[in-house]
Amino acid sequence: MIKSILLDLDGTVYHGTDAVPGAAGFVRRVRSEGLDCLFVTNRANRSAQTVCQSLCGMDIECEVGDVLTSAQAAARHLSPGKFFYIGEEPLSQALIEGGHTPTEEAPDYVVVGYDPFINYEKLAKATLLIRAGAQFIGTNPDKVLFTEKGFIPGNGAILAALTASTGMEPVIIGKPERLIIDIALRQLKISPNEALLVGDSIETDVRAGHNAGVPTALILTGVSSRQDLENSDLQPQWVVDDFEELEALIFNS
Repeated sequence: MIKSILLDLDGTVYHGTDAVPGAAGFVRRVRSEGLDCLFVTNRANRSAQTVCQSLCGMDIECEVGDVLTSAQAAARHLSPGKFFYIGEEPLSQALIEGGHTPTEEAPDYVVVGYDPFINYEKLAKATLLIRAGAQFIGTNPDKVLFTEKGFIPGNGAILAALTASTGMEPVIIGKPERLIIDIALRQLKISPNEALLVGDSIETDVRAGHNAGVPTALILTGVSSRQDLENSDLQPQWVVDDFEELEALIFNS
């Protein structure tokens, strides 16, 4: 029995500053039926407060506690310690709020999130710290980001550079790894089979659900298409064109 919906954001709930048609109504229906709705995002460069405000601005019901970012998940996963980070301020803030201490000297962790201001100095510092024994953490492995200009390097590209310079692979917090999903389940106090993970990417969202043992619904509003599905050995439980179809499957079946 489904008790909670885990909703991806980019490409699933919104495109840029525009809500995906039907998303707001779907969230209202989920809540009216007494189900939890948790927005789970690989983004580490936006705070839960910012994400919540953005969703409310699209008429999508949300409170701050309804958002789980990869930065928050990293803060919850890591044992208390000192960290050096590459990324934007929301990543550092989430780690500090989670009880961790920023430092540039002998950190326990080097935590790497998307950073549009990445430079050689940051990469060199992170490389030296990882080689000196700091644990290498990646908020998410997204290799590219889609912008109005096209695809640009994402956090995965930064992680690849550090892997090349250190010989170390990062521990990944976000999708498609299961850590962020496990944290979401603990927050909601449910078992994997009581959740449904809804997302637009086979390789990110569906794979994350598969890795965590959570049923998935692929919604064809973003990255993946039916042709991609035909060429994939990874299959979701449901495939829907839009939120109207998803709502009917959940509540009318």
